[in-house]
Amino acid sequence: MGNAKVYSILILVMFVWGMNVTWLKVIVSNGEPLTMQTMRVFLAGITVFIILKLMKQKLYVQGMPWKYILIGCFFGVICHHGFLAYGIERTTAMKTAIISGLSPLITAFIAVVFKDTIMTKTKAIGFALGGVGVLIAVVDDFTALFKLQLGDFFVFMSFFLQAFSFIAIRRATRVIQPMLMTGWMLVLGSSVLLVFTTIIYPTSFGSFLTLSPFVWTIFLLSAILATAIGHTLYNLCIKHIGAAESAIFTNFNTMFALFGAALFLNEIITWQQLIGCFFIIAGVVIGTGNVDRGVFKRMISWRFKGKKNEPTNLNAQEDIVIKELSKEAGSP
Repeated sequence: MGNAKVYSILILVMFVWGMNVTWLKVIVSNGEPLTMQTMRVFLAGITVFIILKLMKQKLYVQGMPWKYILIGCFFGVICHHGFLAYGIERTTAMKTAIISGLSPLITAFIAVVFKDTIMTKTKAIGFALGGVGVLIAVVDDFTALFKLQLGDFFVFMSFFLQAFSFIAIRRATRVIQPMLMTGWMLVLGSSVLLVFTTIIYPTSFGSFLTLSPFVWTIFLLSAILATAIGHTLYNLCIKHIGAAESAIFTNFNTMFALFGAALFLNEIITWQQLIGCFFIIAGVVIGTGNVDRGVFKRMISWRFKGKKNEPTNLNAQEDIVIKELSKEAGSP
């Protein structure tokens, strides 16, 4: 699958996830937050399994990478949703948005540590621009950023630990399909959370009996569209372009969330927020590595322009340029 197609899928997923920010506000305000989150994720996992069966795909294949499935399940579902549910209650929406805007940087750092990607100066600038864009888009009072709360730590941990799941997803999807990985992660993780919430909040499930048709519609949209289908497509993109390169697109969440709030909550989009969106777009364009690839292709063109007896195969040409760059940098 070409990069252009992957980027289109990521932008579509980010649009749905941006809308999901508003949907989640509605959902958690109508019941105990962790219980609502748990049931939403569990329904999403069951939905993925149903889709697999309708597609006549197996739910279990030989050589299942259980180690990576369990790592992804623990960090990406149990830790992420658990910390996030408690963190949102104990901090402001503004700081939650800022911390989530830092998640691409966190993911990129962990991806570099686990050698899942190479961080160039150009990519680093892109990630930084995206973070600055989120900051500009959501912050009205910068002094509020320094009033730290316990919820800030919980929200930070939710995104920090989730980054480890992206590395596990990248490695697991070399063996199994992203949809199968997504289904098992969501079902196993939400099952653990379900046991936990049943013990801690045994009466919280009664709130589902009083939900209005509107809230049920939002709940189903969030579970099926944003989580089941959204995470499946996102994991597919991680398989093709990597964890860090996919993570930079999550900055679009903030931009689409602003438009979602304007559309559904009648909030006004300010010039400051539009400037922040510009930085976000610039950060994504640069952070995906397209600038690096453009420069690299131009170097290949310059290196072999008008030369005879040089390899015509693009891969062979790339190998020669890489070796030359390594010598100039003093690499062995």
